[in-house]
Amino acid sequence: MVVSGFTFIKNASKLYIPLRESILSVLPLVDEFVIAVGNNDEDDTTLAIIESIDSDKIKLIHTVWNTEKYNKNTEFAHQTDIAKEACTGDWLIYIQADEAIHEEDHDTIKLALNHYKDDNSIDGLMFKYRHFWG
Repeated sequence: MVVSGFTFIKNASKLYIPLRESILSVLPLVDEFVIAVGNNDEDDTTLAIIESIDSDKIKLIHTVWNTEKYNKNTEFAHQTDIAKEACTGDWLIYIQADEAIHEEDHDTIKLALNHYKDDNSIDGLMFKYRHFWG
């Protein structure tokens, strides 16, 4: 069983997005982690943040955002699809760059993935989650 994680990002440092923490929260669960990295502003350090993790699980896809073609935040969906299509896993874990999976949930997630890996009636697993605002 192969598990892929994936996300997209652009200008993480300029937008104060906890990208490093997000990636680290899912790396123990996956065999590969695909990131669609947009055309960051010159003064943004997103690539350096990703490279500081130093994991051979991370696979980068460099993209260019086209917000004229994909307006009203549909570029987010487009970038998500780019990363998803590059995944090779039997299971895919999608996490946005401002989200994290608590390490206490890793074993439960692994058990569920193993339990349902051969059940073709299962399309995905849903998690309870908490939103923090402000």
